[in-house]
Amino acid sequence: MNKDKQVVWRESIRKYGKEIQSIVCMEECSELIQAVSKCLRGKPDATDNLAEEMADVTICLHMLQEMYGITDAQLEEWIARKTARQSKRMQADDPFLKGEDAK
Repeated sequence: MNKDKQVVWRESIRKYGKEIQSIVCMEECSELIQAVSKCLRGKPDATDNLAEEMADVTICLHMLQEMYGITDAQLEEWIARKTARQSKRMQADDPFLKGEDAK
């Protein structure tokens, strides 16, 4: 991770506070939902808007991690659990699904 980015994000948290920054993160998630909807409806320039909103939410995820003391290890554990669960669901939907990820 680029240290300059982290410095800006931490300064933003310090300047505006955890509560305001948490609200901003909720709003950014809402904007991402709208951007996905526009892509699905085939709106012009929708993919560029989607990329912009994905960037905003990615920044927010880093800020939330900082504000609430979520460790990289916690995130990786949950990502592993959720990925394994999805793999099992897909295998259940398609008993012929093969591969290491399906186990």
